[in-house]
Amino acid sequence: MTSKALELLRASESNNDEGYVSLQSAPYRGHHLLVEAVLGAAPSGGRVFEGGVSSGYLAAVLTLAGLRVDGHELDPVAAGRARSVCEHVYVGDLQQFDADELEGTYDVLLFGDTLEHVADPAAVLQRLATRLAPGGALVVSVPNVANWAIRLSLLAGRFRYTDRGILDRTHLRFYTRATLIEMIESAGFEVQRVVGTIPVPGVRSAPLARVAHVVGNVWPSLFAYTFVVTATLRR
Repeated sequence: MTSKALELLRASESNNDEGYVSLQSAPYRGHHLLVEAVLGAAPSGGRVFEGGVSSGYLAAVLTLAGLRVDGHELDPVAAGRARSVCEHVYVGDLQQFDADELEGTYDVLLFGDTLEHVADPAAVLQRLATRLAPGGALVVSVPNVANWAIRLSLLAGRFRYTDRGILDRTHLRFYTRATLIEMIESAGFEVQRVVGTIPVPGVRSAPLARVAHVVGNVWPSLFAYTFVVTATLRR
């Protein structure tokens, strides 16, 4: 059965305005798992704050689901595009962003492949946690620096930055599954779920992708390309 998250992604794909990365509609990839996590945490018509909203390509999927999205973006050009789908878009350095600028509270704080670009992500999460509604959730995705491919490269004596991917040259922070959980918990959250994305090139069939997803998540610290985390405020 096709999940609602996949249906929304596929409906949005043809209108995708490419941001930092293209919108992914393949099953069990990062965007599928992020949208699924947000839909599972937000009530109907709920509010989402997306840090690193880019051009709004993921926010557009969430608004199609009936959610209301505010975003924050470093790039003013991308932020201008995101305003076509977001109610409000704040521009500037997320590290310096004052949560008091936000109006009201949010059901979900969303950071999809964003926090690794921030010098002190725990401090950002601590500040924005004050804007999380009671019962709200934090949804985060971050690359896995302990992925098998990176481990092999290190064994061969290689650690080369790239334009995109796990070793993106703009990444300021690198996380394993354990250290990602530690960072999120240090910001006052309690992790409820961690799931790894297990991409297999060329596989778009949902049944095959699910097999790879289930098998890879037996040992996610080795096979995950990114981790998608859902957390709530610690009581």
